[in-house]
Amino acid sequence: MGRLTPYKLAAEILVFGALAAAGVYGAHQVLENARQAGRAEVRAEWDRASVAAEKAAQAQTDSWRAQRDAAATDGAKREDTIRSLAATSAAAAGGLRDAVAKIDRAVPDYSADALRATISTYGQLLESCHRERGEGAAETERINSEKRTLIEAWPHIRVEKLLD
Repeated sequence: MGRLTPYKLAAEILVFGALAAAGVYGAHQVLENARQAGRAEVRAEWDRASVAAEKAAQAQTDSWRAQRDAAATDGAKREDTIRSLAATSAAAAGGLRDAVAKIDRAVPDYSADALRATISTYGQLLESCHRERGEGAAETERINSEKRTLIEAWPHIRVEKLLD
């Protein structure tokens, strides 16, 4: 074969370089496509996990909301019961007051004034004791109701240990 001329040699080098560049570019495209496919798979898996976690969090939130609503409803029922008991206690106090007044009226006119004063004082004392007991019982029931509401609304917190 003959001698290569500088132009022919340059042309062959250019052709060989172009072929090498095309091969490198093709390999790069193949690798880039594989990387994009892997990235899409990872993204899809991430999205699936994210949606699953979101659904689980929403389910837990709904469960807590239902517990909170049930506890609030039960608390309202207990408050109604407390009000009813307070009204019953007030009626009993009225009955006790009437009984004391009846006893006071039943004392004959010719009895000593000291006896009337004593009966009146006892009546006032009994009425005061009954009122204080009713207020204490109502406060105790209110506190117990709030405690039960907290326990039922947030069972994962051991409120009994905190309050006892």
